[in-house]
Amino acid sequence: MNQLRFEIPEAERAPAALLDLIKAQRRAPELFIRQPFEKELLEEIEHRFAKKPASVLLVGIGGSSLGALAAYQALRPAKKIYFAETFDARRLDRMLKKIKRPVGVAIVSKSGTTTETLANAAVILGRLKKSDQVVAVTDKGSKLWNWADENGVAVLPVPKDVVGRYSVFSAVGALPLHWAGISVDKLFKGARDITAACLSENIKENPAARSALTIHRWLNEGKTIHDTFVFEPDLEGVGRWYRQLTGESIGKQGKGMTPTVSVGTTDLHSVAQLYLDGPKDKLTTFISVRDHGKDFAIKSRQGIEDLVPDLAGRKFGALLDAVLEGVKRTYRKQNLPFMEIELAKVSEEAIGALLQMKMIEMMYLGKLMGVNPFDNPAIELYKEETRKLLQKL
Repeated sequence: MNQLRFEIPEAERAPAALLDLIKAQRRAPELFIRQPFEKELLEEIEHRFAKKPASVLLVGIGGSSLGALAAYQALRPAKKIYFAETFDARRLDRMLKKIKRPVGVAIVSKSGTTTETLANAAVILGRLKKSDQVVAVTDKGSKLWNWADENGVAVLPVPKDVVGRYSVFSAVGALPLHWAGISVDKLFKGARDITAACLSENIKENPAARSALTIHRWLNEGKTIHDTFVFEPDLEGVGRWYRQLTGESIGKQGKGMTPTVSVGTTDLHSVAQLYLDGPKDKLTTFISVRDHGKDFAIKSRQGIEDLVPDLAGRKFGALLDAVLEGVKRTYRKQNLPFMEIELAKVSEEAIGALLQMKMIEMMYLGKLMGVNPFDNPAIELYKEETRKLLQKL
């Protein structure tokens, strides 16, 4: 819990249905909540894939890549992870030309039939060298699993009951992050450490439940947009991951909340006018970091720092903190609702705790809204139309 600090309005009494759900999780080890506790997975990955490649290529889209991308962008390991997601021939060509060998390729598709993933994989497999390593991460028994088995390709399973967007603590995230040199054990530890609080029946001590109740309250009051405003650019990937988590989990049956992502201080100069003086239809969650790590003191022999009052001698971190506090004060004066999450520092433990808390929050929010946060039936509509068109090409 000490990895994250929360400023979330004190929740009202939780509905009985939410408390029942909290109690039920203790009897459901197959769900995503238990993934960080599966030490056998880490042991298998560390044993089977002890030899790490020079670079990593993750072939996947949506829930098969965004969790790993969020952790990778936040933690910035020395080893590069390349992401092959959508159809982009120019980008894929550039990627394959500059990638360092040998490369570890993770082909990630829970269903084993994701069109974008398999199209990218087909091109990439044609460019591989003998020293490169390929692993398929998919449901056991899927078409991709069977292909890997028939072609002597290593395979890791995605747990059957874990949905893609909740799978970052399975092999989906663990393998590419391990290859990149990130301590997956510490990432999982952060998730483990916050889980008990997020399953607490004492709602005052449960940040995931309090956050879900706050989101639901403001949604009922017309706040149909939830903006994740990160005051640490490296956390933008976390915002993008949460955007998918929200969109696919609660956007159904005519219900939903539009997720957006903003980056401070950059977006204060692009959308702040809208947020502060536009339609009052937004709830904001600010995410910041207490320890700024490397910092710069503002010094110059040219005197340019004197053009802005009180700038000389300040550090970047102090300036960022002042801007964030100024933004929060303005939100309060404008009666704009917000919550805040502060990471102690950008570390594996803090990122793991944040991702786990947000996934549990979304499970609670689905219960409060009366929707299933683990399916996404409408996605199949466009996939079916795409298959029909491909048959005619």
